[in-house]
Amino acid sequence: MQGFIETRTAEGRRLVERLLNAPFLRFDSTLRGRLPEAHGIYRILETDADPTRTLRAGRTKRAAEGLRQRVYQNHFQGGQAGNIRAQLVRSGRCPSSDAAKEFLRERCAVQVLVIEDEEERKWAEHFILAVLRPDESD
Repeated sequence: MQGFIETRTAEGRRLVERLLNAPFLRFDSTLRGRLPEAHGIYRILETDADPTRTLRAGRTKRAAEGLRQRVYQNHFQGGQAGNIRAQLVRSGRCPSSDAAKEFLRERCAVQVLVIEDEEERKWAEHFILAVLRPDESD
């Protein structure tokens, strides 16, 4: 059993390292085009804060929803009650959704890792949430 735990832990560690070593994609006019349409996991962070702090992390969930849809359309542009902008307002970090959008533009970035297999993506999300412990996850 010990070998099994070590193998799974090492696998998860490699996955987290790949995500944390992914390039920072700023929330600017190039973001939409730089995000892959493929499925995967993501991490949103404040670039001028503690690099170990994660504001939000998660995965793509639906068949039609890749990383571009999830990060750009839902979190950055969308009006859903559970997106990063709403989270920033709820936490008191930003006074409004528009202010949260500006906060994301000026101070935040996203890192993404493509993982097409749905079961692997679910497992990856659980692992990154346990390790990164984001302020709030979806």
